[in-house]
Amino acid sequence: MITIQHKETDRNGLFEAWLDGVQVGEMTYQRPTLQRMIIDHTRVYEGFEGRGIARQMVLAGVEFARAHNRQIVPVCSYARSLLTRTDEYKDILA
Repeated sequence: MITIQHKETDRNGLFEAWLDGVQVGEMTYQRPTLQRMIIDHTRVYEGFEGRGIARQMVLAGVEFARAHNRQIVPVCSYARSLLTRTDEYKDILA
């Protein structure tokens, strides 16, 4: 089972994906204001692709943004593709 951990500093943040104690991916974001997250990079490590890990990290970011009344700017091509594909995430897009 994949677990997602979140870390945040004053200006940026990181969602890490873990499987059986091994880090298998990461999604980074910048936070230029308290209400805005810029997802700038999503990466799944070699050998772990195709398991939906990137999606889980981006959706963890969406849940976090909604819970903290933040808007997301998806600069990362994967995050942009996932979040702009349907109206389901329209409420959190900046």
